Amino acid sequence: MLDLVEPKLQYLPYKDGQIAYRETAGSGSALFLLHGMNGSSKSWSKLYSSLGKLFRVIAWDAPSFGASDVFGDNIQEYKNAAKALISKLNIEDFVVLGHSMGGLVAAQIAADKDLSIAGLVLSSSHLGFGRPKGEELMPRYEKRIEIFNNKNTDISFRIDRAKFNSPKGTNENVIQFLANVSADVRMESIRDGGRMSQETDNKIISSEIKVPILILSGGQDTIISTEMHSELVTAFPRAQQVVFPKAGHASYAEYPELFNEQVREFSEKACDLKLPSSKQNKENINERKNK
Repeated sequence: MLDLVEPKLQYLPYKDGQIAYRETAGSGSALFLLHGMNGSSKSWSKLYSSLGKLFRVIAWDAPSFGASDVFGDNIQEYKNAAKALISKLNIEDFVVLGHSMGGLVAAQIAADKDLSIAGLVLSSSHLGFGRPKGEELMPRYEKRIEIFNNKNTDISFRIDRAKFNSPKGTNENVIQFLANVSADVRMESIRDGGRMSQETDNKIISSEIKVPILILSGGQDTIISTEMHSELVTAFPRAQQVVFPKAGHASYAEYPELFNEQVREFSEKACDLKLPSSKQNKENINERKNK
């Protein structure tokens, strides 16, 4: 069993507020971790101890989540916040990993020609729903906001929700972990993260991602539908795919040893490849800085 480790929260002043993040003391290449709708930087507590010495692991609380402030509800605002943190921490040639909602932002980062990216990991993620701007929130988000407004978010509710979203027979310790992590989710989290997910369409930028891609999924995921997963795989036909047959939506918590090993192997290879595209990105960045 992996130890639960949570590096202390640190804060980046940003606009009129702050972005919260955690960072391990690893001296290797960087991993930038972006959590999903039910999480925060605490989501990766089973990864920090396993990979935190091999890699420089950085995980944020997304805007409107955890200890981070609200900065908008569209993909550009989330991407800008991520780029501010990347710049502040001087992260280069890194692997970006996004789980579920976080995968939407991770893909946008991987497609950004101003950044030097080594690889992209998409965990139980999708391309976004591509709905028109300004539509009412989809029921999957609106219903959760109603629950927050009714203040029905105590530990018993969070445990029930974790059980509902997990395969039957999931270990009670895993359920408790997921319930505890979701305590950091706020009404603003669902409102803004839901709006961003609803209006994002990463099919548009999929061809711009030139780095290696690893797609991780759970064989019993009830959050990401078969159709959503198929669209993701179709958008990235050259991606490496790994399915954890018994896992649900949160394989990082349900099967952390297997999850962490896949991330480690992929990240080591991606960071060692020194892709021409990554080199070119760095040269372009340096050229712009020197002008």
